Amino acid sequence: MLISLTVNNFAIAEQLTVDFNSGMTAITGETGAGKSIALDALGLALGNRGDSSMIKHGAQKADIYALFDISLLPNVQAWLCEQELDDCDNTECLLRRVLSTEGRSRAFINGKPCKLTMQAELGSMLVDIHSQHAHHQLMKKEHHQVLLDAFTNKPSLIGSTRQHYMQWQKTKKKITQLIRSNEAADTRKDYLNFQLDEFEQLSIENNEYQQLEQQHKKIANAQALTDACQLSLNLCREGDENIHRLLSQTLSTIAPLSPNSDDLKEAEELLQSALIQVEEAAHSIRDAADSIGSAADLPAIESRLQQFHDLARKHKVPAADLLLQQEKLQHELDDIVNADQNLSKLEAQAAQEINQFNKQATKLTKARTSAAKALSKGIQEKLTLLGMQHCLFICELNTNPDKPSALGHDSIEFLVSTNLGQPAGALQKIASGGELSRISLAIQVITATSSTIPSLVFDEVDVGIGGATAEVVGSLLRELGHSAQIISVTHQAQVASKAHQHYLVEKSVEKGTTQTAMQTLNEQGRINEIARMLGGVEITETTKKHAKEMLCL
Repeated sequence: MLISLTVNNFAIAEQLTVDFNSGMTAITGETGAGKSIALDALGLALGNRGDSSMIKHGAQKADIYALFDISLLPNVQAWLCEQELDDCDNTECLLRRVLSTEGRSRAFINGKPCKLTMQAELGSMLVDIHSQHAHHQLMKKEHHQVLLDAFTNKPSLIGSTRQHYMQWQKTKKKITQLIRSNEAADTRKDYLNFQLDEFEQLSIENNEYQQLEQQHKKIANAQALTDACQLSLNLCREGDENIHRLLSQTLSTIAPLSPNSDDLKEAEELLQSALIQVEEAAHSIRDAADSIGSAADLPAIESRLQQFHDLARKHKVPAADLLLQQEKLQHELDDIVNADQNLSKLEAQAAQEINQFNKQATKLTKARTSAAKALSKGIQEKLTLLGMQHCLFICELNTNPDKPSALGHDSIEFLVSTNLGQPAGALQKIASGGELSRISLAIQVITATSSTIPSLVFDEVDVGIGGATAEVVGSLLRELGHSAQIISVTHQAQVASKAHQHYLVEKSVEKGTTQTAMQTLNEQGRINEIARMLGGVEITETTKKHAKEMLCL
């Protein structure tokens, strides 16, 4: 739950610190006193968008802190640990938001900088804000689906249904692309066969081009290579004075003496090794001389190389990569030849995916059907309490497996009849503005009971009601306060009187600057404030007595 909110230089609040308790908290004050400042600041700490116009005039930045108790929120603790934004052992979480006059906005979680989207994701797990304009959302049919799904409280089932649908759509797209490509496949197939025929006529062998180039260089430099090989052979083995003969003579000289000297024995071994290496070198030189080839072979080699170059130029690849190009073309041809087989595989995959989707969607329909009945019944009961005894509310579920979507098989619409005996119709067509406000309030109260979010904020959701109905609203919010932290900004004395904690917002002028402040009220302060809300300009003892009688302590 929200423990405290600290606001610095935001709107007309220079410095504001508010401590919150569990249960229901009422925030009241004169119109224009700045009751929404705390909620707007809280919204920024939760990841809402902001700009420099929100900074108090004359200040360089606005700084907002929101401290939460997360000891009973394992999902939040796990999220923080996963994002490495906590030591995975803390029972508190601090959100911070800074706005500067230069237009920069910075977000922090537990003192660590983070993206605003991350702060918003975390904020959505900590606080749910219900505004006085929520009834405008009710005019949109797609919002009815959002409300019912939230009440159904099956996020994993909704997520898996969406996932199976998206995978099915992805496979269908592949099928469409493959069918389109097959339409031009015959022409491409003929062209690929023509190209591959050229490669087959050339009959390229592995590393053939590199070997041809090497052979060409040898023949082109045949005389120089032959002279170098002959000179090397003369020096190594075949000349009058060659290395092999000199080594043999040296070995013959020291061999008789080596048994008497370790050094000479080592020298003998080295000379033996040198003789072997010289002999092997001579063999290699002879082989090199024999492989130089004849100048008569040069035209054939050059002709073969030209064939490589011509084909490489045609395909715009290096001549050494022709074999790779042939493999690439063959692979493309194989894909075309096997297109029907690939299409069959994709169609089988798509059939399996739509089957999995249908199973999940059917489960979701069942869960929604049960939830829709409970939601309709709950809202109906709350509308009766709110003075709309003859209002009929129906959460209608239309299921059509022939029109699947990422949301499943269902479309949801809220229907209402505000007059006894009249058929239910679309909410936006039947209900008046005042009726929409009450219906919206009933929906918010009911959906809040199933919410897993620990703190619920109601921002003047009781606008347009009064008297006994306002007292019912207060009782409903107080009841919610037993299972969640409720913060209610209200103009209604009947609502404020039901709170466990009461804050008064007041505006003043100090040193030519407008300031706003919030103070927690004791029993007498609450009596005076509720009396003001009841009696208007002049507060009498009668209104104070009435206020005291209303107060829930």
